[in-house]
Amino acid sequence: MQEKKTAVIAIGGNFLSDGKSTTEEQMNRAYKAAELIKLMVNKDFNVVVVHGNGPQVGMTYLRQLSGQKEGLPPINLALCNALTQAEIGTMLELAIINTLNRERPGFDVLTLVSQVEVKADDPAFKNPTKPIGPFMTKQEAEEMKKLFPQWTIIEDSGRGYRRVVPSPTPIKVFSSSSIGDTFKTANVIIAGGGGGIPVVRNPKDNTFELVDGVIDKDRTAFLIAEEIKATHFFLLTGVPHVCIHFGKPEQKPLFDVTVAMAKKYLAEGHFPPGSMGPKIESSVKFAETTGGTAIITNTDNIAEALEEKEGTRIHL
Repeated sequence: MQEKKTAVIAIGGNFLSDGKSTTEEQMNRAYKAAELIKLMVNKDFNVVVVHGNGPQVGMTYLRQLSGQKEGLPPINLALCNALTQAEIGTMLELAIINTLNRERPGFDVLTLVSQVEVKADDPAFKNPTKPIGPFMTKQEAEEMKKLFPQWTIIEDSGRGYRRVVPSPTPIKVFSSSSIGDTFKTANVIIAGGGGGIPVVRNPKDNTFELVDGVIDKDRTAFLIAEEIKATHFFLLTGVPHVCIHFGKPEQKPLFDVTVAMAKKYLAEGHFPPGSMGPKIESSVKFAETTGGTAIITNTDNIAEALEEKEGTRIHL
């Protein structure tokens, strides 16, 4: 009997919310994601969903700060990751169950709230690059900077201004080795949401503590894909395929890309560290360690990407 295919699908937080979306709007987007999962399930895949949380975690942290007006102490960014993991996981799980149960009664989905180990001396803590929260105009960014002078706010790819926070590299996803066994009882697993809750190890007694930062979900998705020996790795973004010279007159689409080519383009600085860069890096690692093909595309074109009619495919 042929072993069932396993796909790890990384869905961006921006797909689920722009940072100011209502619960109803976010649920509608979750149902769109569920249709994508349904497509994969109907093609006989086990599926692991790893979602981002950049817009959501930024808004959650702002809510914590606004609560200070009522004398409520804010929680740290690490726990904001935990809140948004559970929040987004709940919406996705419900949408997937409702979408698939119409045809497959009793279809099971499991959401795991994942802690992820990072290194305490990761240079990212001194060089924040991960955009979180909503986009701001230049005036809004200047006003926010006056309120929170310790924040780093940058212009984000011509789309507006956003706060950026440390994005340490994940080195271990807690309990990821159990995901393969979990497929015995669930067909879809949501794990590593928002890149996971970052923790650092104390080497003296082998304990862990929370640390502020937002891990890039594409890097966490790769670790999970590697651990469970996924056959397919999809990194979903806002465009149907990757381009070099993005947004410039000489913009060029990329469809079939070798690992060597991808590394060359990375070295030339075509892919920003807070957005497309981690997707390319994770795709390269997946191709190198598994011999498989990573596919970068958007949700509207995943069916075409499976048939190699759209999307950027990165392989050896």
